[in-house]
Amino acid sequence: MNPEIYYDYVDSDHVVQVRIIVSSLSNKYLAFLDTGSDGVAIPRELWEKLELSPSYPVRIQSVTGLSWSYIDTIMIEIFGDKHEVPAVMSDDPEILI
Repeated sequence: MNPEIYYDYVDSDHVVQVRIIVSSLSNKYLAFLDTGSDGVAIPRELWEKLELSPSYPVRIQSVTGLSWSYIDTIMIEIFGDKHEVPAVMSDDPEILI
């Protein structure tokens, strides 16, 4: 039997608790669910705190248009499952998954 999945709302948007694991750092955060996303968007401030790499520039398309960012790989735990996923640095203040 699968465990129940819980999520909450912030301003009518779904949010879920996730754990981001990078090297020896592991912390829980609230993330907004974005069903159209190909990866995880990490706010610039958190990107720098997690010491993710600025070595791989990438051109991304978002709702605001084309822009340059950086991409790295993170381990994320959501609903009890761990996944290695691509993450891009974002100028938005929220984590999008």
